[in-house]
Amino acid sequence: MKKYKILIVLENFYGYRRGKLRRPTYDVSYINLKNATYSRIIPYFADTDFELHFGETTPEIGTHKKEKFPVDLDWIKKTIESDVWFAIITCSKKAEEGLKTLKIEPFISLPHPISWKWRKQMIIDCVTKLKEKQNEIEKSL
Repeated sequence: MKKYKILIVLENFYGYRRGKLRRPTYDVSYINLKNATYSRIIPYFADTDFELHFGETTPEIGTHKKEKFPVDLDWIKKTIESDVWFAIITCSKKAEEGLKTLKIEPFISLPHPISWKWRKQMIIDCVTKLKEKQNEIEKSL
C-alpha cells in the first residue's frame, strides 16, 4: 500500500543542546512520542496510510520554550523542497506566515498543539480531510 507523505511544519525544535538541526525534516522515529506537541498529533494518524514528517521554521534549536528564533524563510523553503509532499500542514502562526510569505498554501493551518487554542477535534477533522483527498486521488487512478 502506498504511503502518503505529510509535512507538518512547527515553530521551534527544543533539545538539551544548543546548535542547529542537521536535516530539514525528521520522521516519527526521531522524536519522543511522549512529548506534548507530538502526542497531540501522531495518535490520530496511527491507522492511516500517511507517513508523518516534521519540519521547523528555523534550524536553530532552543533549550527552553521561552527561547524563540526568527523565521528562516530559506530553511522553510529547503524543508518543503526536501521531498514531494501529499500535504503540508502548518502548526503555528509563524509557520503559516512563513509559507504564505513564500506563496505556498498549506493544506490546512492549525494552532500549535500546545497552544490553548488547540482542540482535539481540529486534528480529527484534518485527518478526515486528508483521507477525503486520498480517496479522490485513488478514485481518479
